[in-house]
Amino acid sequence: GGLDTMQSIDVKRFYPVPIKLPSINESLGLFSLTLAQEQTDVCSEIIGVSSIPSSPPGILVSYQNLSAEEAHATTTVVVNHTLDLSKNVAVGAEFAFLTTVRPGHRVLIDDTAVCETSPNEVAAASTLQQNNMWCTGGQGWSLIGRHNTNSYFVCWDGATESDGPFVLQFERIKATSCLASGVIPLIGSRSHIQSYDGASTFFTKPPSTPSLFRLEERDDFLTNLSCSLTIKESIKLTAASEGGIDDVLVRALDSISNEPERRSSRSKKIVLSHKAKSSRMLRHCSSWTQLQSRRTAYGQVLFAFARFGTQLQSLSLRTNALQNPLSTPFNHVLSWLCQRRDYYTAASVALSLLDDADAVYDLRGIAKTGDAIGELSIHKGLIDGITPLCIDGGSRVTMTSLADMAVGCLIKGGAEMSSALEGFLLRNELYDASDTCLMLVGAATVAVSQDTSLDLKLTEGQNIVTMLSSVESPKLETIWPVRCLLKMAVVRNCLRSTLLVLNAAIPNELRWRAPQRIGVVSTKRPSLGLFVALVGTILESSNEATRVLLDLLDEESGMPFWFSIEEDTRLALSLLSVHGKYVMIQEPEVRAWALERLKTEIEFPSKHKYHHIHSHLPDEWLREIVSGIFCNAETEIGLGVDSSNVTNANDQSPCYREAMRSIRDLLIPNNRCGLDFDLLIAALLILAHRHKEWREGSATIPTQILLNAVCEMAGKRVESKFVFDSATVLRQCALAENIQAAALIVGGKNGLILECVDLITSKMDIEIKDAETALFAATVNEFKDMMDVIHQNFNLDEESEFTPSGGQFHLLWLLEEHVLSVVKYGEFDSPRNSEKLEPVFVGRLCFRAWYSLTHPTDRSESAKWLESWLRSKLELSDGKSSKRLACAALVRVLLWVDEAGQLDLGDSDEDSILATLLGFDSRFISELAQACCGLIQSIPPHLADEVITGMNHFSFEASGSLLNAS
Repeated sequence: GGLDTMQSIDVKRFYPVPIKLPSINESLGLFSLTLAQEQTDVCSEIIGVSSIPSSPPGILVSYQNLSAEEAHATTTVVVNHTLDLSKNVAVGAEFAFLTTVRPGHRVLIDDTAVCETSPNEVAAASTLQQNNMWCTGGQGWSLIGRHNTNSYFVCWDGATESDGPFVLQFERIKATSCLASGVIPLIGSRSHIQSYDGASTFFTKPPSTPSLFRLEERDDFLTNLSCSLTIKESIKLTAASEGGIDDVLVRALDSISNEPERRSSRSKKIVLSHKAKSSRMLRHCSSWTQLQSRRTAYGQVLFAFARFGTQLQSLSLRTNALQNPLSTPFNHVLSWLCQRRDYYTAASVALSLLDDADAVYDLRGIAKTGDAIGELSIHKGLIDGITPLCIDGGSRVTMTSLADMAVGCLIKGGAEMSSALEGFLLRNELYDASDTCLMLVGAATVAVSQDTSLDLKLTEGQNIVTMLSSVESPKLETIWPVRCLLKMAVVRNCLRSTLLVLNAAIPNELRWRAPQRIGVVSTKRPSLGLFVALVGTILESSNEATRVLLDLLDEESGMPFWFSIEEDTRLALSLLSVHGKYVMIQEPEVRAWALERLKTEIEFPSKHKYHHIHSHLPDEWLREIVSGIFCNAETEIGLGVDSSNVTNANDQSPCYREAMRSIRDLLIPNNRCGLDFDLLIAALLILAHRHKEWREGSATIPTQILLNAVCEMAGKRVESKFVFDSATVLRQCALAENIQAAALIVGGKNGLILECVDLITSKMDIEIKDAETALFAATVNEFKDMMDVIHQNFNLDEESEFTPSGGQFHLLWLLEEHVLSVVKYGEFDSPRNSEKLEPVFVGRLCFRAWYSLTHPTDRSESAKWLESWLRSKLELSDGKSSKRLACAALVRVLLWVDEAGQLDLGDSDEDSILATLLGFDSRFISELAQACCGLIQSIPPHLADEVITGMNHFSFEASGSLLNAS
């Protein structure tokens, strides 16, 4: 019974105290139905008591059936009655103690199912029916036998109502009795209730704060270390970042460092193996050392003998089971179980002692449902016979050490227990983070050395990106320690110190490089799949993991992580995706490297004779960079484009502006990150130059259209956390000979000039400078002369009737967008140096570009077609139109000479206006002027000012060109 329910009773020495047993039905429970219907048919006999000392004492009673037809039966139920000192009754003038049957303390022994019994043996058994059971036992166990049949070892500890006790059946022996080896001395009165306090025994490590490693920041402790300077610098940086670092980790790092002081100048560099590193680290972990220690196994001692004939069989117990007869300290139990490689039971015991039912359920693969009550009793039963921790209060040191040993048992269990370990690390607040870190890094070091993944090699036509798509992921047995390690690091806020230890243990696996050894032939690289899995697990662990990884220093080169890996490793690492985000290309050093690689590729494309093959960026890498930037900005195009947008972009519209508009909404960022225009435009420029799709697949947006849309956004300075280097990007556009992209980045009036120049230079043999001059700087007469020279080499496709070219359709789109759609008076009023597109400026450029793209033999038909199109868009009929402002803009463009400051009223040359140059009919021009009659916007601004102020009287007769056109 409990301490608070126990009563003190004074009795004389050797005075017998009555013990009252429950009724047969109450004792047998459900087994009463197995033996007989009536109590009179059952024979009971006390066959033994638990040995001294035991707490509480137990009385074992056997029950057999006495019916005539089953007189030969060997079925027996043995019940363990536990003395309950908290219950007593008065029997006359004396007290009598009661007993109780604990759940599961009943066992059915049926020898008929496992052995054959001869008629003679049946007869002998019938005569000895009342005297054929023998029993001996100790704290929580019993050894039971029957004459000429089997013997059984029964463990009452951990028994449950549903499963009963653990029963081990021995081979059939003809044992007639069983004797104990001797009388064991009684122990002190408080021994059976004494709790195990590890603070005064083998637990010597002070408790640590669960959320943070503790170590005062000092510079003097570094001088006592013999590790390399890189490790010392890493320790200082980690201590400064986390506010300290556990000295256990420092000593472990010192033990595995490739320090120069420990070898002579003539000796080769000593490189520790994975197993040696793991062993050295685990020496500093006290909990692991206890699980490995064999000092807790003090050997075996004979306890009981079973005689059969002239021979004896013996039962031996562990010596410490006799030294701690009532209960065993948990460290002895866990150590003994681990030595027997029974890690499952060891972990179950440790978790049960910690009262972590969830971890036990995870370990057993049991769903947490309403039926978990029965399973809870099972896991509680596991700790029977182990010294309780709750009595007198378990110290923090003891509980921390128990939690650490629980972690060690789960780690020893391997991949099968990794799920339970993850949950335990996330929930439990008692385990020491430093010890756990060392145990998991030690396990990870050995696991990666045993990786059996195939090492792929580059074949012809293959690159590192295509290898990534076919790489074999490592097995769970290889990667689970790192996964659990990162879970612990994040929940305990010690990611930097954890990665510091992991980086020192497996630097080559984290960098996908072969080990470097002086004077030794270089070995092969670790598998690519292992590298990707390791780094991917690190990056997925936390938002800050990417930065922490890149800050790691390489002991071999002394360089930060990114600068210590090879070029193909950088290509692979830059494409790693974490939860749909390409986190690497957002980091400064990775982004700077990618920009430099893209810049080199644009300046020296792969077809250049001096271009080295290793500087060629694969198309697949460029595509991944483009997709990654869209994903980082959370754009809709990064998630996939719907069929309608793809169709609109792929409908071969002669105006790419219309296709750009159809995908504009897909490119809008949905977070603060925004688009990285420098990387995105450079990658698209290269793909467009190579005539490659930006994403594999038949139904996708053309690369040039996507590039144009992105450049337009960059030109409008859409918000992004990355500073846009427009000067460098414009230079790259020029080197890639992509005027469209440059025009959209520049934007405004200059951008429109470049856009029209691109239309002309793509169809005619003319330099960009000359095209700019013709469209913008030259007078109408100079423009006509320049075009006449160029048109001499302008080949004409023979067609039956005039059809506008693709470039001319693009000009029509610009006219409709910026000229014919004008609806506000203010759109005409814009400062001369403004980048805002005025309808008059756009009209002049577009009409000049139209003329440039029209062959001299088609000018008459071209003018008729263009006149008909303008009438239709303006709804112009008999000098009337609903779009008067648009008509006024066209009058300014077609009927007035270029506004260079003053109007030359003395110039009567008809070629000085665009209407005559284009060949428009005079009736159309007259109706156009009539439709906007009275609008001040139909005349140049400086003349409008004179009209308004009334300083000069202006007459339209002064312009003969207007009268002639009318």
